[in-house]
Amino acid sequence: MAVTKLKPVVSTRANELDVEGEARVYRSLRHFWHVVAYSHEVTEKPIGFTLCDQDIVIVRMRGEVAVFDDLCPHRGTRLSLGSVKETKDGNCRLECPYHGWQFDSSGDLKLAPQRPDLAGHLRASVRKYQSVERYGMVWVCLEDKPHYPLPEFHLWDDPAFHYVTVPTDDWTCSAPRRVENYTDYSHFAILHDGYLGDSTVPEVPPHEVWRNENKLENKQGDAWVRVPMDTAAWGGKEKPADPYIRLKLDWRVFMPLTCIYNIQFQDGNRYNLIFHPTPINAKKIRNFTVATRDFGDPAQKDKELGEFVTFIYGQDKPVVESQRPEELPEDLTVEMHVKGVDKYSVEYRRWLLELANKLAS
Repeated sequence: MAVTKLKPVVSTRANELDVEGEARVYRSLRHFWHVVAYSHEVTEKPIGFTLCDQDIVIVRMRGEVAVFDDLCPHRGTRLSLGSVKETKDGNCRLECPYHGWQFDSSGDLKLAPQRPDLAGHLRASVRKYQSVERYGMVWVCLEDKPHYPLPEFHLWDDPAFHYVTVPTDDWTCSAPRRVENYTDYSHFAILHDGYLGDSTVPEVPPHEVWRNENKLENKQGDAWVRVPMDTAAWGGKEKPADPYIRLKLDWRVFMPLTCIYNIQFQDGNRYNLIFHPTPINAKKIRNFTVATRDFGDPAQKDKELGEFVTFIYGQDKPVVESQRPEELPEDLTVEMHVKGVDKYSVEYRRWLLELANKLAS
């Protein structure tokens, strides 16, 4: 296990996040895995998506997910408007809706109906991207060699947990801004008072931050966060003698954007999230989230898990969308950073810049 000791968190007045630095961060995101759909959404009916300003088409061909440029090389039509056609030999092809050109699961042209004699002779193909189905989601990388492997979410295979795919929602903000919102201890008791914290106890518990291979870890110390009991997400839990439950939080960011969020309750029950804010462009994201827990009635999971996460996101959304600049600020002195409280954000920004400087020209 490669663990990197972090530098002490100090005032960072000389910051590289100028306008060009922000652009490099955005360009570097092409080198990583991103969620583009939930697995259950992908069928033989093609769907379009935009990832880092790149239009792609996602489709299931003979049960396997395939992702291509959403562009027919003939006349530039969107292939996401097309359909999958079965062939006589039992295979299938993605057909353009304009002139019926057909492409196989590798993206190679197999039929131009107007000149079938040219099949195999025209040098026409559609670029295919790497894609993987994991954790109920479809992941895509726009570059041939992802810089880091897929995030690890081992609880997906644990039968003690039940899962919910939370409905997606598009936000007007940058993906790193959304990650910082997701990993910010200090707003829980204020913005999410009564749901993720208690505004009468706003202090941030002691926590450690460190690098571990491709993830930035964050683990809370011995203190327990006090949360009022009366909230749907904790349905099925035995009520304590007082009106509060107590929990510990720890999470990790699989760089640069995937958050794994863990809650352990004092009674031993567990609640977890895997979250990815996929960049549609530099200032627009789509939220993908799978929520899990090992307690409560599985029949109530959509209401008690899915609706709760959606509610919390509804509290966050107008606040995050109001932040200026939409990307991370070009100068850290524009924003104030509190020692101990904001160290996760500072370390996240440092690592993000290192990756951008390495991967984006």
